Amino acid sequence: MYMTANRLKIDGKPVLKLNIHDFSESDVPFLDSLGIDKRENDQERWRYILIYNQEDFLTIRAIILKEYTAEEKGPRVFLEPK
Repeated sequence: MYMTANRLKIDGKPVLKLNIHDFSESDVPFLDSLGIDKRENDQERWRYILIYNQEDFLTIRAIILKEYTAEEKGPRVFLEPK
């Protein structure tokens, strides 16, 4: 599984779109618990969450890093269960 992010503006306000790609069925309950449950174009193995402030991003990131080991490779952060 890996994570990417995009910066967007919605109604003139900055938003971070945190994307999770290529997750397995065993990851689904964890992603659901974080609210990472939105999909585009019926993509089965790609979900995202819109994050509106830095505090929420840091909280979600900390929770992910408790459960997964992260390895950055360019714009992708690869996640492996601990």
